[in-house]
Amino acid sequence: MQSQPGFLYLLQPETVSTEEIAAQPFTWVVLEPGRTGGADGEFTSTEIETIRTDGPCGDKIILAYLSIGEAEDYRDYWDPAWVDDQGMPREDVAPAWLGPPNPNFDGNYKVRYWDPGWQVVIYGTAGGDDRTPLDRIIDAGFDGVYLDIIDAYEFWSSTEGGNELTRALARGRMITWVTRVSDYAKVTRGVSTFLVFPQNAADIIRTDDGELDDLSEAYFAAIDGIGIEDLFYDETTPQPLEDVQYRLDQLVEYRDRGRTILVTDYVLSESFTPASSNSRVLDFYERALAQGFIPYAAVEDRDLDEVVILPAELWSVSQPPVACLTPND
Repeated sequence: MQSQPGFLYLLQPETVSTEEIAAQPFTWVVLEPGRTGGADGEFTSTEIETIRTDGPCGDKIILAYLSIGEAEDYRDYWDPAWVDDQGMPREDVAPAWLGPPNPNFDGNYKVRYWDPGWQVVIYGTAGGDDRTPLDRIIDAGFDGVYLDIIDAYEFWSSTEGGNELTRALARGRMITWVTRVSDYAKVTRGVSTFLVFPQNAADIIRTDDGELDDLSEAYFAAIDGIGIEDLFYDETTPQPLEDVQYRLDQLVEYRDRGRTILVTDYVLSESFTPASSNSRVLDFYERALAQGFIPYAAVEDRDLDEVVILPAELWSVSQPPVACLTPND
């Protein structure tokens, strides 16, 4: 297991310094583009280069987190006037793309991701004070982007989302949306090596009949890998074996096409050191590595606000791995 590349997932870096991130021997880093969520707090190109090149293991691959299926009220694009005192969108004030709040994440709102108004919020203004989040990510020198809330296509094609779309239509529109993001970075902005990693919703590649189709191939062509959460464990509880197998059946399609698969399971209990945590981490690592995936064991609170290191002398698995690997190994 120690010959595998390492993976760090850090979305709330307020208390973690640039130098601390840079010093870690992780090969892959998924990083919030800034410390505050606004443009004024984003990592500079100098800081990204420091994170990439400093440390004991050579250059890292750094992906910037970007939600394309939900809006967040702490982002620079947000207007507080869009919602009322209860946090509900105001009719005739909020943009047409703004949907209901996500009850599981305070300050997050579903968006009609296919709406051109939402899409121009995310990309397409490369200069000036109104540069969009994707443009700023590209300008900062990130190696790619880690796209969250791909499963928004499931919301809008469900009763919860008002059945505004059929699954087939919602799926097609999300694949088109991801493809546009990829094309914008790689073609319009000319960064041909820019990496695109959607998170979760691996079964978007399947039609309603469970088949692969032309949209599946378009999706594979647009992306360079995929991030997965809760594959083997739902926090500290093992996932049902049939659920694990279903997701593995999807992920093998990505793996067989040479796409990198990053897996985060939140298997560490808050006490952090008991034998039960060690047992879960070992099981998680062994199962992920057996599939050729790159695992990251995170804390069950899902805050992703710290660099989780499991030292070799205390744990059955070392995180990051002892061996230093560069992206080209």
